[in-house]
Amino acid sequence: MYGPLGRRLLRFKRYRQMARVLARHGFDYFVDQIAPLGTPFLRPFRRRPRPPRHSAPERLRMVLQELGPTFIKLGQLLSTRADLLPEDYVLELEKLQDAVPPFPFEEVRRQVERELGRPLESVFTRFDRTCLAAASIAQVHRARLAGGEEVVVKVQRPGVEDIIAVDLDILHDVARLVERRTHWGRIYSFTEMAEEFRRTMHEETDFRAEARNTETLRRDALDDPHVYIPRVHWDLTSRRVLTLEYVEAVKLTDVAALDAMGIDRTEVARRLAQSIVKQMLVDGVFHADPHPGNLAVLPDGRITFFDFGITGRLPADLREQLGLLVLGLVRKDTGRVMRALYRMGVVPPEVDAVALRRDIERLQQKYYEVPLAQVDVAESMRDLLRVAYKHRIRLPSELTLLIRALVTADGVIEQLDREVSIAVIARPLVKKLAAGHFSPERFRRHLEEVLPEYAYLLARLPALAGDILEQAARGKLRIREENPALGELVPRIERIVARLSAGLVAAALFVAAALLGRHPVKLFGFLPLAETSFVAASILAAWLALALLRRRP
Repeated sequence: MYGPLGRRLLRFKRYRQMARVLARHGFDYFVDQIAPLGTPFLRPFRRRPRPPRHSAPERLRMVLQELGPTFIKLGQLLSTRADLLPEDYVLELEKLQDAVPPFPFEEVRRQVERELGRPLESVFTRFDRTCLAAASIAQVHRARLAGGEEVVVKVQRPGVEDIIAVDLDILHDVARLVERRTHWGRIYSFTEMAEEFRRTMHEETDFRAEARNTETLRRDALDDPHVYIPRVHWDLTSRRVLTLEYVEAVKLTDVAALDAMGIDRTEVARRLAQSIVKQMLVDGVFHADPHPGNLAVLPDGRITFFDFGITGRLPADLREQLGLLVLGLVRKDTGRVMRALYRMGVVPPEVDAVALRRDIERLQQKYYEVPLAQVDVAESMRDLLRVAYKHRIRLPSELTLLIRALVTADGVIEQLDREVSIAVIARPLVKKLAAGHFSPERFRRHLEEVLPEYAYLLARLPALAGDILEQAARGKLRIREENPALGELVPRIERIVARLSAGLVAAALFVAAALLGRHPVKLFGFLPLAETSFVAASILAAWLALALLRRRP
């Protein structure tokens, strides 16, 4: 781990590296944007503009790939945010691969022994030197415990935490800059997104969080006889090492092996769809990256999930609003869709409500006559995200993770059996969820929650009303009105007044220099007063010209 001085040096080197990579891929103009962030030596990396050989989305993907783990994860996260990025960028960022060469086994040994506090051989009777998979943050090895149980051990890449921490600081700086200087910064809270991404990366680099996610999904799957989640070995798990039960299973993409085992692919597709829908709409905790590499089938036909580093959570209120939104789309009820969007708190105040309603109606018309079994879930989700992007609607991060998981799972299910539809399987649960919104039981629970607060407010109401009336009778009642824009306006006015004053002083000095030029006078006996006035006026004038060129009123 680096100390404060080492972290600053690493941060400076990362800024330089970012500048090189951006310049090499034709993003020279962005170097000018990050140069003011305390790194004045970035500008030498600017290059003469050359015709780009790749499109802007392709070049962005190459930049993120080259910058390493933090930016690869950022790109993968942005690939789920079609409400923020144009579709061509989203499709290109979906191609980002998090696969790198493995680090040496001796480093694996040191990391495991440091984290577990014991020699490797005292814990494992066998530990494969060759890894099963390697990524930018960690790699996975198969091993055997002293009791004979087969396990997989996930080991964090040494030094990656320090690099990620520095990258996250840089991203936070860039987010603040974008908010201050761009039109998009006035629409979206980029610093809030940067903090959200920081929390995500902290979870992904703390394997104890992944272990907790695994245990949660394992507990939720206990009542599902068709799903199996591996067990966590907590005594062999730490911040940088995760040990899980090894499960002998066949990947869902290995169709030949599934057929050889006599596995019914249609049944597997149906079970996978049911499990995904249950996780999202019933449990509220779901595997957010169900790609083929994270899904497999046991010999008895049960589905198993791997890698719970990215897990989504849907609070009960968001699940209810999601159910109402989907139900509104299915029933062609634009009003219900609009209400669900507003209750999610995602519609910006400046949205054109008429245009938004019109686009939702077009979306409903597109799918209204299509049988539910024939609805393309991936395409319908992308249509919804296109509407969100057009109207600058920022969807909750939980909802974008859900959409990404749905689209990914839909692709896997389609490979197994094109006739199985997530939409058909989800419909009964969506109806049940929407019906529960108006159920007597929910109304009773709501009353139990709010009645104590209402009773407390009612008890205080006479005293509060008496205080207000007494202040009014004495003439001491004051109503304060605040304009939030004044907070930004005052500093701007102060800068304008300062520049205006400096301009007047500069003009006065120029006039003084012209008048004193006829009568030489020396300040303190040796400084020519006319020339001194002229130099001071010139400095002030240059400062004013520079301020105007920078366009900072």
